[in-house]
Amino acid sequence: MIALKLVQTSLNPNRYRHAVFFTKRPTNSSFVSLCKSKDSNSEPESSPPPPPPPPEGDAKKQEMLVRMAMIKAQKVRLTGYLDETSAQLTQFVEDANAEFGKIGEDALKGHDEASARIMENMDSQMQEFEESAELKCKSLSNL
Repeated sequence: MIALKLVQTSLNPNRYRHAVFFTKRPTNSSFVSLCKSKDSNSEPESSPPPPPPPPEGDAKKQEMLVRMAMIKAQKVRLTGYLDETSAQLTQFVEDANAEFGKIGEDALKGHDEASARIMENMDSQMQEFEESAELKCKSLSNL
């Protein structure tokens, strides 16, 4: 007798011979088999055949939807990371610019102070030179 049965993944090879298995998706734990029973007194089942498996497209759609959700979640995480990193870099640049500005101001201030000291030294040396030149002139005129 030939029967159409829903068979679970564990099969007893001694009970069935000439088994032909049909499945569309190997990931499903059950599949439809067409087999001939060894038992001669087995009667065909009068129950209706099991419903056909869902179309392959539904699984593909579900898989695509899952992948899209994963990509969107990664996009949100990446966007958050980029925003945070951008804020940190902006703060770093602002701090660096402020520090460079302070260094430049300190350098100009130091340059101005050094320039003022040099000018004072030159003025005092010039005054000493003029005084010594006057003394020499007076000493030469007295001779």
